[in-house]
Amino acid sequence: MKIAKTSRKLAPITDWLQLSNGRYLQAQTQHLVDNTVSHCFGYHLLKLGHLSTQLKTNKCPIRHQINCAQDGEDIGLRSDLHHLPFQNATIDLCILVHELDFSSDPHQLLREIDRVLTLDGILIISGFNPYSLFGCRSLLSSKSEHTARLFAPNRVIDWLHLLGFEIKQKQHFDYISPQPKNAVLALIEKIGRQYLSTFCSIYFIVAKKQCTPMTPIKTGFKFNKPIINRRPVATKQSHSKTQS
Repeated sequence: MKIAKTSRKLAPITDWLQLSNGRYLQAQTQHLVDNTVSHCFGYHLLKLGHLSTQLKTNKCPIRHQINCAQDGEDIGLRSDLHHLPFQNATIDLCILVHELDFSSDPHQLLREIDRVLTLDGILIISGFNPYSLFGCRSLLSSKSEHTARLFAPNRVIDWLHLLGFEIKQKQHFDYISPQPKNAVLALIEKIGRQYLSTFCSIYFIVAKKQCTPMTPIKTGFKFNKPIINRRPVATKQSHSKTQS
């Protein structure tokens, strides 16, 4: 298993069109996001990274929405995603699409999200699956600054569990990669999603931050019933006769 943190600088993808079959992936991701955010409530929504900010969230009841990335247009807040300029427990919903794939320190990125999320806050996270056709092509391609790192979805779930998140939803799509263009390929895509989801190119996870219960203070040890009988007990006493 490769180490999560790396010293190699990775340039994140700034537009869906930079991905092969990008428009199709954007449409599929948008559909899943729409179904999720319509049931999320709170005060602040945070979209991290360029691909996240290009998704529409107008179906979300949360009105205050922040687009955050290191640079680019239509960005409300420019910041390093590994060091977010927010107070603790201030964000109710966070969307992170294909940012772990290009993060040099994914653990730190998830820790920052955990820090700024409120108790019971929701994290929507999506990324590439290494055990897929896309993953095979990535292994064969030459290394470049735009090469995704591809962490397995179960590994990402383990990281979330360690941070105290509860997985509410896990889905996969893009089994064929590229987009199915006829009825036969569409049927293969449907069967792949349903029965061979482990080999789909994209995973989509919805996680909920759980509040840590307080540890109760234990009372001192004591018996439920006294073990010593306080009633008087008759004993035999021997009286020695004194001789005069």
